[in-house]
Amino acid sequence: MRTQLLVYLTNNLTGTIKTSQELPFSQSGQSLYLKNMRRVYVDEPYTEQGSLFNTLDELDINQTVTRIRAYLATDAKNRNADLDQAMTTMSNALKQADITNSFRKEFDYTTTIDEDRVVYEFEYRYYTLA
Repeated sequence: MRTQLLVYLTNNLTGTIKTSQELPFSQSGQSLYLKNMRRVYVDEPYTEQGSLFNTLDELDINQTVTRIRAYLATDAKNRNADLDQAMTTMSNALKQADITNSFRKEFDYTTTIDEDRVVYEFEYRYYTLA
């Protein structure tokens, strides 16, 4: 799923905000996305499995939730001219990226200010039957 998101984002983020193929790891105590601003870093997916429906005859229906996080940092003092377009592209990736077999898809993000940077943390959630 990470690959499909990266392909979509790489093809559609065409302004000053681009993707990085690297994972968002920390180097010398600083996250890479804080060091390389205007780059979207997509993390490895992680999954959780749980019950969707419990039945009386113990034929429970389970679901798997796959979560993928992405990170972007921009300058807080000078807003990127194409930031709105990049945010729309990040949102559209939920349904436009070539990810199938999901009966429910969700996307949200949080914004924080860290010193002179605005940090966006995105989360994509894909629900499948297990």
